[in-house]
Amino acid sequence: MWYTNRYCIFTSILTFGIIAMIPSAFAGTSQVIIIPGAGPSDYCSQTATCFTPSILNIFPGDTVTWTNNDNVDHIIVSGLPYANQIGTIFDSGTIAPGKTYSFIFQDVGTYKYSDKVDKWMIGEVTVMPSNQPSPAVPEFGTLAGMIIVISIICVVIISRKFRFHF
Repeated sequence: MWYTNRYCIFTSILTFGIIAMIPSAFAGTSQVIIIPGAGPSDYCSQTATCFTPSILNIFPGDTVTWTNNDNVDHIIVSGLPYANQIGTIFDSGTIAPGKTYSFIFQDVGTYKYSDKVDKWMIGEVTVMPSNQPSPAVPEFGTLAGMIIVISIICVVIISRKFRFHF
């Protein structure tokens, strides 16, 4: 019987550990590529392809990573050049060719961004509300359900070992 109790304790600890990791598993990462040739020419602005994708939809807590596949440096900033409010939310600093910059978007809204030097390069990130239902017991969330499942599994294991019938 002592090993059954240890098995239940081990299973409970393992489950709690997995549950603790779940919120970070749901945070997404989206990639935005700065296309080759975007810096030297404004041609990409006519086709809206300086950034691929140029319009991105994500959820709160998601990370956007910009990758510079161009052969010149870029500086990605929030805002548009003509709005005179660039870089108030994020500013990548110089992103060298082949390097990346990441930003985590926490708040719902639409964020326009541009290149600080090559002002024709513009894009947009829309952070949409996550429509996840509220848990029945807010203090525990899905944890309460997992505890119930673990308890049922332990009862089944113990009852089979000792031939109890419920």
